[in-house]
Amino acid sequence: MPSTLITMFNNIVIIQLAAILAACSYDKDEAIIKWGGLLVAVVTLVVGLVQG
Repeated sequence: MPSTLITMFNNIVIIQLAAILAACSYDKDEAIIKWGGLLVAVVTLVVGLVQG
């Protein structure tokens, strides 16, 4: 597999995991869980795509 394809798959996995984390934490009643989960998802997404 070309390394470009592997990088693309890694980026897709990062995006999906960040989306799952955001979806699971955003509907919580406690603000720390809601915004903390969203913050972690965004940071994970940015770092993963920049390093990817």
